[in-house]
Amino acid sequence: MKDWSRTQTQLTEQEITLMRRVETCEAYLTFIFAYTEQEGHNYHLVAIEEIVKAVCALQCEWLADLCHIRLEKAFITNRLQQERGIEG
Repeated sequence: MKDWSRTQTQLTEQEITLMRRVETCEAYLTFIFAYTEQEGHNYHLVAIEEIVKAVCALQCEWLADLCHIRLEKAFITNRLQQERGIEG
């Protein structure tokens, strides 16, 4: 049971890191959109689109990782409940 708890703690730390990364992407996308509204005419449209696509791709990758971690945590919680004799 100790190993499951330790694994769950590690997954929680990874979850927090990924949530911060996703939040950071969202914040930077918001900044890019606001800046483009004001200064977009000074820059190359395709370059701006590629930058946004790259940030979105990272965000999607991290969201997928976050879903996998949350699923793994759910399985571990279920396993711990089963070991303790608690049905969920």
